[in-house]
Amino acid sequence: MNAFSNRLLWAGAITLASASLMQPAQAQTNTGPQATGNTTMIPMTSSVASTPSATVPATTSPTSTPTSAKPAETPVFSVKFTGFVRNDVSWDSRQTVNLREASVDLWAKDKQLDMNGNDINAVPNLNMLGINSRLGVTFNGPDAWGAKTSGLLEMEWFGPSDAAVGGVRLRHAWAKLDWAKTQLAFGQFWHPLFVTDCFPGVVNFNTGIPFQPFNRSPQVRLTKHLNADWHLIVAAIAQRDFTNSGINGSSSEYLRNTSVPNLHAQLQLKREKVLAGIAFDYKVIRPRLSVGSGTTLQELNATVGSTAIMGYLKVISSRTTFKAEIVSGSNLTDHVMLGGFLAYGTNGIESSYKPVKITSMWAEIHGNGKKVVPGLFVGYCKNAGNDPNAIAAYGRGIGITGRGGIDNLMRIAPRIEFIAGKFKLGTEYEYTAAGYGTSTSDARVTSVETISNSRLLLTTTFAF
Repeated sequence: MNAFSNRLLWAGAITLASASLMQPAQAQTNTGPQATGNTTMIPMTSSVASTPSATVPATTSPTSTPTSAKPAETPVFSVKFTGFVRNDVSWDSRQTVNLREASVDLWAKDKQLDMNGNDINAVPNLNMLGINSRLGVTFNGPDAWGAKTSGLLEMEWFGPSDAAVGGVRLRHAWAKLDWAKTQLAFGQFWHPLFVTDCFPGVVNFNTGIPFQPFNRSPQVRLTKHLNADWHLIVAAIAQRDFTNSGINGSSSEYLRNTSVPNLHAQLQLKREKVLAGIAFDYKVIRPRLSVGSGTTLQELNATVGSTAIMGYLKVISSRTTFKAEIVSGSNLTDHVMLGGFLAYGTNGIESSYKPVKITSMWAEIHGNGKKVVPGLFVGYCKNAGNDPNAIAAYGRGIGITGRGGIDNLMRIAPRIEFIAGKFKLGTEYEYTAAGYGTSTSDARVTSVETISNSRLLLTTTFAF
């Protein structure tokens, strides 16, 4: 009986093994992340539990070809960490109008004379900062509504304000849906007036400010690929970190209180060696909700409408790259530029507003080398004011009486960068001249006197 039972058990085992060999092998489910370099692939697991079957070993015959079932494709998330460690050493020949402990310099402060005629602001300044370091993550996910999905989340230690230098600040929180001819994107990203394919490549962290519009804002952006070369961009934009100056300082409340987003349209030509575009931007803000107080309190519905027109060009040759941009607009303080708006009224009571107009332009040329990259940046900005008889001015570098307004700005900045792998050493000389003078009631400036600053800069950047 025991011998018969053993034979019966062996026969059953052989039968089961033969049956399992005749079934196709199932792909095993990987429940852990797979790291590839600095990219992590995270499989999307099914909600229905599956039981992996045994793997059939390949035959050892040299003349046979192993066969196995093709694993089912599973959509995945790809995640890549990016960023850099950056340290800046800067020296300024005098005191400057700046942001974040002079990490970003705008222009030289006007002279301020003491009782002996000495200029208090003619004092040099030395600083070392690592707050411009950055950490981000880019990611791709499974398709949605037939579109490729991707996103960017990035932060820095620049701080949300001058009082919070070294604090973490959100730079980008950006998600995109890409179809064959259309892209729809949401979140905080570069304002469309900052063209990511055509901006100054200066060593200074100011990135060409105040000649180059500089702004990251929450937005909804639609890009239509008209053909392989032409692209139409439209966007509705709010404000967060980069806001307009006004009665209560710099705040997003002025735009929010209109219930109208900043609107933008741009047409871009993009080829392998040439990039060109034109853009139109419209914004309306409400500087205040009321005037007066107590028994004289009265609602004020006056707003400030402003526009900006921009054109840009980038040409790449075998050895050099040339870039240029011009912006003619008004009330661009949310882009860290010169200007703002003027208030008009009677008896000191504001009743209407008009924006201060400016024209700003810049150009640069740099080498295309892989190890040594020289470059030269030049910029110019002109204050055009508005109508006379203003009773107040709100903005940056403007006024309606006395000294302190700025007529024009000029900058020239030669640089050279040395690159070895992921490490970059950059040095730059930046000369910025501000035309200070006496402001008139239209925010224009007379009796212009040039006050300049020279900045020497050394930076090290280790990217990952």
